[in-house]
Amino acid sequence: MTLISLLITSGCSGPEPSGYNYETIDTSREPLQTAYKGSEYFTLIVKDGSFTIKPAASYKVSAMVAGKKQYPFNWESDIAPFDLALAWGNLAEPEYDRYMTYSQGDRWYFYHYGPGLHLDIPYIVSHSSNNHIIPSSENVLKTIRSLSKKERITIEGFLVNVSGSYKGNPVSWNSSLSRKDTGDGSCELFYVNKVSIGDKVYE
Repeated sequence: MTLISLLITSGCSGPEPSGYNYETIDTSREPLQTAYKGSEYFTLIVKDGSFTIKPAASYKVSAMVAGKKQYPFNWESDIAPFDLALAWGNLAEPEYDRYMTYSQGDRWYFYHYGPGLHLDIPYIVSHSSNNHIIPSSENVLKTIRSLSKKERITIEGFLVNVSGSYKGNPVSWNSSLSRKDTGDGSCELFYVNKVSIGDKVYE
């Protein structure tokens, strides 16, 4: 197996682009998900623990940032300090987005829609998601921190399952692999190694 060790810190400077993206970010597309067949895994070391991060699927989504929230002060936050609420398809279009509001709290996201929205709840569920973001590098972390609501991005990496030890106690955290589920366990645990914003790529 390939072992990649990560120690994420936090700097004050902004993200640095690592390249350029010459494709238009198309939020009308469905996310791309492929079952992961490899044996590669990652390790994440933090102050009070260490974790093994195992990919379950490769994942790429182009979406509008519907919300961003930072979570401090627990082991989940040491792994995934930010959650991104993402919306794509019709939900990312101004004519539909004006009916929608999103909020986040306690590692959940919530949507509210006003009268006149001609989309049903199954469509909203399958075209929006809450993503616990595990940054693969300091630069990716800075990029996630810099994002604003309504920004259109393409974000790539793996949906993962995490196991490890924190302050001497065993812990685990698994990703959803479906866009249609709701409730507990329905969020994506997303190990991100590439973010495209406009014509810039951050890795």
